[in-house]
Amino acid sequence: MTTSRSTCRTALAAVVLVAGAGTALAVVPAATADQPLHLVSVAVPERNTDLDLGELGPSAGDAQVFLDDVQRDGRTVGTNAGSCTITTITETRLAVHCTATLTLPEGQITVQGAAEEDPGVEPTGFTWAVTGGTGRWAGAGGEVTGTFRTDTDTDAVDLEVRLR
Repeated sequence: MTTSRSTCRTALAAVVLVAGAGTALAVVPAATADQPLHLVSVAVPERNTDLDLGELGPSAGDAQVFLDDVQRDGRTVGTNAGSCTITTITETRLAVHCTATLTLPEGQITVQGAAEEDPGVEPTGFTWAVTGGTGRWAGAGGEVTGTFRTDTDTDAVDLEVRLR
């Protein structure tokens, strides 16, 4: 059974992502229930590590550690660092748990969640919890929805972060 890097990190991530972006407060409005943040987490292969910790090949306990670029309007504005661990894998079910921290110019946003998919099908997306933040996002809560881009050669996830 083979799994893609994005499948093992149904995430995020990835992550969860989860984030805010921009270089100045005047450039990036605060996210609210009415105004979510729209970002893209782009995998950087040389900064990703797959750990085969259980049985040889994909198995429960295997993990991926990642440091992706976070972009807004095509410009890199931060990073998305985290990890995803496989909790269950069979011919028709892959379950993962992921945590990630988006580091942006005005602070950080943390996220975590679980996702399930069929490993024989490209992943579509996830919804995870925003668990906190620092700086501009201190005390943040809410959720992030990630949608995997399947129409490009780049391993990327569109993120919509809704903070409360």
